[in-house]
Amino acid sequence: MTEELRVLSLTPSHDEAIKPSELIQITGHQTLTLNARRAITILWHNAHQQGIREGKDYTIELAELRPDGHKGSEMVEEAIVSLMQTILTVKLSGGRTRRVQFLGGNDMDDPDRPAGALTYSFDKRLVEMLRDSSIWGKIALPVLMAFSSKYAVSLYENASQWSNLSRKVFQEISLDDFRQMLGVEDGKYPAFGALNKHVLKPAVDEINALAPFNITVAPLKTGRRVTHIRVGWWRKSEEELQAAWAEAQRPKVGRRARIAGQVQHITPLPSIANSLRKARLMRKSAPDSSLLDEG
Repeated sequence: MTEELRVLSLTPSHDEAIKPSELIQITGHQTLTLNARRAITILWHNAHQQGIREGKDYTIELAELRPDGHKGSEMVEEAIVSLMQTILTVKLSGGRTRRVQFLGGNDMDDPDRPAGALTYSFDKRLVEMLRDSSIWGKIALPVLMAFSSKYAVSLYENASQWSNLSRKVFQEISLDDFRQMLGVEDGKYPAFGALNKHVLKPAVDEINALAPFNITVAPLKTGRRVTHIRVGWWRKSEEELQAAWAEAQRPKVGRRARIAGQVQHITPLPSIANSLRKARLMRKSAPDSSLLDEG
């Protein structure tokens, strides 16, 4: 019998993080900014390259945490403090609940220094938990840094994990869980039409323009109300991969216009389309699988 691979036994490449599902499938991150959501992946990747073990300190140059075009470290400091204040809650075997900070104690050089560094650590309980992690997502760092939407970051990282699953091409999630997964603030965009317009469509368009896979997001209704979301995914063709990589290298300025000029509403895979067709017949009310419903 083949032994199950563990995340910590894998060697990440320079520009691709292997991120454990425990750090992807999170809740309580609604207040984290775009930069903070990217920072936890960069900090994890940097530590993974240096070797994860309990009680170890890791060092990273502040420049690697700064958004493009920013020379100061104010946004880095904001991200670090936010990650220290955000609690990861995990249910363990035997009914136990474990709560840990995303980021442990750290020391930061004078932010005015051009070559400053951050020395940081992870809580020992987080390290202990991740030691047995065997499910992960492969996060392309150039893609991660190219996103302009914090919701796109969360959806991309979850889809990166799902796309590793064999014999599965879609995931169905309740609308409430989906909102939590994306880290949508409580009370923000309560109507699905607003959530669709301001969160889902921009995130899906960015992912389809930049990621190594395409996704569709289809609302599912119970009666007249959207109650679930179905996310489908498939790998890009070689031509699409080249176009996505080229877009990730371009400046963010003008990206929305470029994406708007190339976005096509893609029909879901047959298994998804068939399921939606059956649902339409059964409920006499189902989502348009090509366009997100505004209901």
